[in-house]
Amino acid sequence: MNNLPLVSILINNYTYGRFLRAAIDSALTQTYSAVEVVVVDDGSTDNSKSIIKRYGDSITAVCKANQGQASSFNEGFKHCTGDIICFLDADDVFVPRKIEQIVSCFVQQPEIGWCFHTLQLQDVRSGKSLGVTKGFPGEGCDRTQPCDFRDNIRAGNLPFYPVATSGLCFRRSLAEQILPMPLTFAKTSADRYLRAVCVGLAPGYFLAEPLTIQGIHGSNVSTMRKDRPFIPERQIVTAYLLRTQFPTFSRYANRLFSRGLNAYMALKEKSAAIETTAIETSTIEPEYTEMIRDYWQLCSISERLLIGCIRLYHRRPWRTAYTHSN
Repeated sequence: MNNLPLVSILINNYTYGRFLRAAIDSALTQTYSAVEVVVVDDGSTDNSKSIIKRYGDSITAVCKANQGQASSFNEGFKHCTGDIICFLDADDVFVPRKIEQIVSCFVQQPEIGWCFHTLQLQDVRSGKSLGVTKGFPGEGCDRTQPCDFRDNIRAGNLPFYPVATSGLCFRRSLAEQILPMPLTFAKTSADRYLRAVCVGLAPGYFLAEPLTIQGIHGSNVSTMRKDRPFIPERQIVTAYLLRTQFPTFSRYANRLFSRGLNAYMALKEKSAAIETTAIETSTIEPEYTEMIRDYWQLCSISERLLIGCIRLYHRRPWRTAYTHSN
């Protein structure tokens, strides 16, 4: 193929030195040749920096002070020169033909701005497969298909569960509309914000094929964690950013805010009643009070009433547990 589009693989890392080498190697050994690898270290305190240094000029290394995932995305994107941007968490790995398949998708469909795919979940200790992520929880099974959720986002209902960081791929022109993104006190909400904005701004494509292996090791932010301590942070902060940066997405932001507020209040109640390690290390930050207050001030009276109704609906005692919340 002539005039191959350059693909930037942006790896974000924070104290994942035990996984980092496998992630970088998976990016460097793709079957597609026109690839640049940008590795951002977000102030790691383990051996991550020494591992990155060993790769020399084969990668672009960005070492910075710890400011969280959003900061890593912003700084990494500054160093990406590719036409297509693919994100990779340092504890995950790409399958060898991933970039080849992603490029084919973008080339064949010039109208799309994003391409997401499923992820294979794997226990990092045993190597055992734990299943595959699901993009359409309302359907019996996922299928490869074009997607356009712009009207859904504006209406406040997204019938799709966008995948985690390592399944996100963007055309540069779309990424430039989103990055750099605002920084907040939260350090784990950037991927949720990124994927919500992109599906609201452009049509895309979903590949029902696991092109990334997501490592499950007990310290993941939320995947397969029973305590899910970062859920309030991810929902409330994402809702606030969507509301302030993209006001046309306010209906969807309100739904996220209502769910996040429920989770936050439940977590706050537990932390006051029970002293456990899981609760003590969860993210009940004092900044939440200010952010929640500011969000309420952005809402009209009718919106406040609607948010209250949504909160009551999701707290109904007969509600069946729903794993994939939007």
